[in-house]
Amino acid sequence: MESKILKQNKNLSLNRTEYILDVKSEKNPSKLDVIALLKSDAELTVVRQIDGSFGKDTFTIDAIVYNTVADKVKVETIPRKVRKKAVAEAKKAAADARAAGGAK
Repeated sequence: MESKILKQNKNLSLNRTEYILDVKSEKNPSKLDVIALLKSDAELTVVRQIDGSFGKDTFTIDAIVYNTVADKVKVETIPRKVRKKAVAEAKKAAADARAAGGAK
């Protein structure tokens, strides 16, 4: 898998580095492949888009690497579906804890 950085921009106001990559690969690169190409931490990296054209083996990737997890949490939004799932799991865990405490 060959990669070439087309654009690298340091965004000091949001404490992140923005990348646009051109990757040549036989199959679609995954988010983990992009993280490995950037040699960055998985918790700090957000892959916005992996764009390919039909019949071509080149992909354009838009990715962001934050400086800290706190910066990422402050800027990135969590999708509604993921938030609802987290709330439901927390409620279930609390109900299980109450049931286990009352069963003694």
